[in-house]
Amino acid sequence: MSNTDTNGTRTIAEFLASLSGRELPPAVLDMARLCLADWVGVALGAVDEPAARIVRDTAMQWSSSGASSVLLGGTASAPVAALCNGTLAHCLDFDDTYVKAVVHISAPVWAATLAVGEEVGASEAGMLTAFVGGFETAARAGMGLGELVTARGWHGTGVFGRIGAAAAASVLLKLDSAAIVHALGAAATQAGGLTASFGTMAKPFHAGKAAMDGVIAAQLASRGFVAAEHLLDAGGGLDNALIQDRTATMQPPDFSRWEILENSFKPYAACHLTHPAVDAAKAARTAMSSAMSADFIQADVGALALQVTGGKTGVPATGLEAKFDLKYCIALALHGLPLSATAFREPWQCNAAVAATAARIKVASAPDLGFASARLRVHAGDGTPKQFDVAIARGHPGNPLNWHDMSEKFLGLLPPGAGTQGQLLLDELHHFGTGPADGRPSLMQRAARVI
Repeated sequence: MSNTDTNGTRTIAEFLASLSGRELPPAVLDMARLCLADWVGVALGAVDEPAARIVRDTAMQWSSSGASSVLLGGTASAPVAALCNGTLAHCLDFDDTYVKAVVHISAPVWAATLAVGEEVGASEAGMLTAFVGGFETAARAGMGLGELVTARGWHGTGVFGRIGAAAAASVLLKLDSAAIVHALGAAATQAGGLTASFGTMAKPFHAGKAAMDGVIAAQLASRGFVAAEHLLDAGGGLDNALIQDRTATMQPPDFSRWEILENSFKPYAACHLTHPAVDAAKAARTAMSSAMSADFIQADVGALALQVTGGKTGVPATGLEAKFDLKYCIALALHGLPLSATAFREPWQCNAAVAATAARIKVASAPDLGFASARLRVHAGDGTPKQFDVAIARGHPGNPLNWHDMSEKFLGLLPPGAGTQGQLLLDELHHFGTGPADGRPSLMQRAARVI
């Protein structure tokens, strides 16, 4: 599937148009199911989050009619369901990340896929294929641009997630390559989302709005809507708008490998940029019980981790802020406390002992460290400082989570009392798309029963 035409928009469109009926590699399909299990788990774990409730309650006042399920209750048109479910899936900031683009792809793309899939009556196998197409598209759009885009204040999920959502919806709507070009253009021109919103309800809203806008873009294109045809070309519009100093441009898309196999899953319910340092802190805690009361603690991280999470106070005012406070997250790990969804729930009360440890943590960037690596230097005053290095944080390619790990994460996110029903749902997710279409309720309907 190699194609490196300089017309990136057309290349992507032709790839997507070729997917229907195509047999995808088993490893790719299994990873798509793993993404789905993660998506459903973090969505069900967020059902009490205020942001999700506000978006759902507001959207349901629009009296949108449609067959697409809203996990928090009811049905709506595909764009509205995608908005509600995409927001819900990103509320905990516990969802997967495609590191090469610094984007949470599954939150918007699975939300769009499931909403449109229900609306058009697509098979589970068809939805799997559409999701893979959306993932691969978002990955190509953001590959090599993610860190630069994030450093300039744009949220990659809001930017590239829209394009992936439009791609998945286009596959389900069976658009030809000419129409897909316009769907991609309509999605790209809506791109947005600011990192300055991190730590507020607006961040998960970015994912929901990306899902909604992607669905709308594909629906418009299915009816002959005309958009710019070059926005995903190198220097074609989107990249130059996001990176105005022209230090990087969108790369000609090469579909010779499956980028979904490079996806990362979070073991901790905090910003992914905190994870390498958290792993280092857990190692320090194991090696020296006095680490949390050390006189000197320094975390060396990548430049982006410092920019987004390292400058916080260590005394977060809300649970949302705590997820993006590197010092506080490191201190939680040094105290042996879990960085689970429960640790960041509202009503929030900052742990005074953890904050006292966070106050002694210094954060610096190091040129040899990137998105997945970190080191922690701890001096407890009773000997030579000890150093703990993390080359690849847990959950990243090279140190991945598997289905056993996902089972532990998934079941831990479900509401109390889910019991065997939760395990049955996980088993269905593990085999999504492999059984016959038997007229049973949709996956979304089955998932809603666990709430």
